[in-house]
Amino acid sequence: MKNEINNQVTISDIQNWEKSFVKRKGISEEEETATKIAICKLVEEVGEVSKALIENNWDEIQAEIADVIIFSCKMANIAEKFHNVDKLSDVISRKIDYCETRKYDSNIKKFDKPRNNEFK
Repeated sequence: MKNEINNQVTISDIQNWEKSFVKRKGISEEEETATKIAICKLVEEVGEVSKALIENNWDEIQAEIADVIIFSCKMANIAEKFHNVDKLSDVISRKIDYCETRKYDSNIKKFDKPRNNEFK
């Protein structure tokens, strides 16, 4: 699954793997069912990250974060397939560019929020 050029897994790699996994395992691709599965699993996995952090169980953190990323990519696949939204990798790229424009105020420990039509 790794990108053959730099041996790193990309968001697109994860999304493609998730689509293939769903087909190979016979998991529902119907929008309503897929959405319910994805959101329930995403919330569950975020809870597992939280639990590992609270319990100071750093050995589990990376695997739980990986699960969050995988189910986030599943949600993105559903959005792309059924709602014709931009590709997640493109949105992430724009979001990173936007974040770079933000300034941090160390006195109040907050970032400013420049006006932006896409990221509110």
